[in-house]
Parts: sequence; structure tokens; C-alpha cells
Amino acid sequence: MACNACETLFQGSHTLVVSVDKSGNSAFLRIRNQSRNILVINRILLCLTRAGIAGSTTYYLRPPPQPSGAIWMYPYGAYLEPTGINALFTILHGIPPGLIVQAQVEYIEIEGRSRSCQTTF
Repeated sequence: MACNACETLFQGSHTLVVSVDKSGNSAFLRIRNQSRNILVINRILLCLTRAGIAGSTTYYLRPPPQPSGAIWMYPYGAYLEPTGINALFTILHGIPPGLIVQAQVEYIEIEGRSRSCQTTF
């Protein structure tokens, strides 16, 4: 989910699209790989802050097993295949009204490919 109309346009050219969707008092962090390459996610940063109030809380999510209290839900660990799926990575429950939730993802895109010549049997 983009922040505004311009961001929606820009996300069409991003390799990775990160969105935080809300349902009731829960926040759903989703990540979509739009490239033709495999992505390796190093870390997800979740920032929670309240408008007009100084200070914030940041969670640093890493692939399982991780020491953080937040749960990494995506079942395939750190690798995100180029399937175009919108993968759910975590859910934060009990978000109070007025709290702002943003996410950033640090990743590596695997671009190198090598192939053999064909062999007829």
C-alpha cells in the first residue's frame, strides 16, 4: 500500500514492495517481490511512533531463529522467490489508535545466472 498517488506510481518500478495494512487494531506487514530474481532478506525494520510525540520504537526482525519478540511468519525463511506473491511476514496486534507504523526492508538481489549448453539424450 503506497503512501500517496506518486508513491503508488514509483512502486511499480521497485524490485521489492513493502506494505503495512491495518485491520481493526492489527498491522499486517507484507512484502512482494516484483523482480525476476530471488531476494534474500537480511532485516526488516518496523518503526512505531505517535504523531506529534517525540520518540519511537523500532523492531529489527531477522529471519528465524531470531532473538526479537516479534514473529517472522513467512514460512520460507529469508529467501523470497520471484513469484509476485504478497507474502505476509508478521502481524502486530493491539495497535492503539493514532500509532504510526512504517517498515523498511534490507535485502540482497541475486542476479547472477549461469547456464549450460543443451544436451540431447
